[in-house]
Amino acid sequence: MKNIKTSFKLLVIISIAFTFFVACESSLDEKTFTTLSPNDFFQTAEDVEVVLNSVYGELRYSDIKRDAVTLQEVNTDIHFERSGGIFALNQPIEEFAWTSSHGWLKNWWERRYRGIFKANTVIDNISLVDIEEGRRQEILAEARFLRAFNYYLLFDFFGPVPLVTTSQTDVKDRPSRATEVEMVSFIETEFIEASEILPVKPPKDQYGRPTKGAALSALAKFYMLNKKWQEASTTTQEVMDLGVYDLFTEGNRAELFSPENQRDNEFIFVSVMSDTPDDDTGDGWLSHVVPRGYQWQYPPRQIFAAEYKIRSEFLELFDPEDERLDAFLFEFVNVDGDTIVLGEDNVRSLKFPEYPNQEISRSSDDFPYIRYADILLSRAEALNETNGLNQESIDLLNMVREAAGVNTFAVGEFSNAEEFKNLLLDERGREFHTEALRRQDLIRHGKFVEMAIERGKPAMDYHVRYPIPQTEIERNRNLTQNEGY
Repeated sequence: MKNIKTSFKLLVIISIAFTFFVACESSLDEKTFTTLSPNDFFQTAEDVEVVLNSVYGELRYSDIKRDAVTLQEVNTDIHFERSGGIFALNQPIEEFAWTSSHGWLKNWWERRYRGIFKANTVIDNISLVDIEEGRRQEILAEARFLRAFNYYLLFDFFGPVPLVTTSQTDVKDRPSRATEVEMVSFIETEFIEASEILPVKPPKDQYGRPTKGAALSALAKFYMLNKKWQEASTTTQEVMDLGVYDLFTEGNRAELFSPENQRDNEFIFVSVMSDTPDDDTGDGWLSHVVPRGYQWQYPPRQIFAAEYKIRSEFLELFDPEDERLDAFLFEFVNVDGDTIVLGEDNVRSLKFPEYPNQEISRSSDDFPYIRYADILLSRAEALNETNGLNQESIDLLNMVREAAGVNTFAVGEFSNAEEFKNLLLDERGREFHTEALRRQDLIRHGKFVEMAIERGKPAMDYHVRYPIPQTEIERNRNLTQNEGY
């Protein structure tokens, strides 16, 4: 996955295949001199793999952390951003003043649907290729997983959206949004059926491919999103029973994201970034974070005007001995040899450190969509919701805390399930900051709007969902906007 193969055929596919969500009708009556059909480019198994690989490109686009942190954490108690040209994009998110015209919402929608279209192209045309049946079924399961995962990401932002399950689309198509029941049922079914076919471990030299554990974990996360606690507790147990994953405990907890541990068994599904120095599809997070005068470990590197910072109040959630504090930059020695202490609301998250393989403003650190720690804490939460305060939930929480080098808890230290739930939310913040999970966690706990109001933001109940991009509303008269926008 680090060196995804491309071909001219892929360029042909992309040039002739454009989803109806980002296409415009032309008023010109053009004469068609030649046409291409799937038969022209789906001739070998390699052709199928090329198109399938292109789906991953939509999940690993450059600056995924920057955009995801803005849309999932800048409107929470963790991050905020100051300075640089992108402050104009961050400010409305921080101030709960975003609109349907926000460019990054448009980008999110379009990339998800491009990924869905490409996955549909594989699903619709793989029968044209002579390929071993077992591998055919795995490719189908992989494409269905990726399609469902893109829909999961869309649902998290916008709620139900149009369900497109075929690549045979037309610019005149104007699909309506699916119902909540239809959307939830579709995503659950796709993850379940993909999990029954995908391998327990990825093929050799194919790190980043979805596995049975990835499908089950995504399903569990989707159950959590919809507060299906019993289903979530059952599915997280299935992931644990695979015996494939564990917590990183071989060093300081902050070292999990270092180059040496990038492919640790804790990572279940990640967006694999490029490690080619001249490839601009790597991740640009650090260049948006470090302060002026910061000395790079692997220079030369660029420092952007943007500055993503951590709220000091969030840092108060950590115990002093918590190893996860080592992921933050509290002070540094600048290029002039001066020690610069980053004060109130000025600490930076270096959770994803520098990598030796890099472009001047990009790095090859993968973006983790799902980690094993998330499965453990999700199960702890689901069991707490179904069974009340219980020993297993405490044990699962303690596993993560032990890995971070902090004290553990006993059942008797909590007066009720609600008190444990609140601590669990804090633990998730400590564990998953800068991984674009905070907004979803706060919404699930009913704290997203409440905490924003406490920060003085004009948050309303409808803000738990983003608006459908205005460009899509204008293109498709059958699309209805989310309430409040």
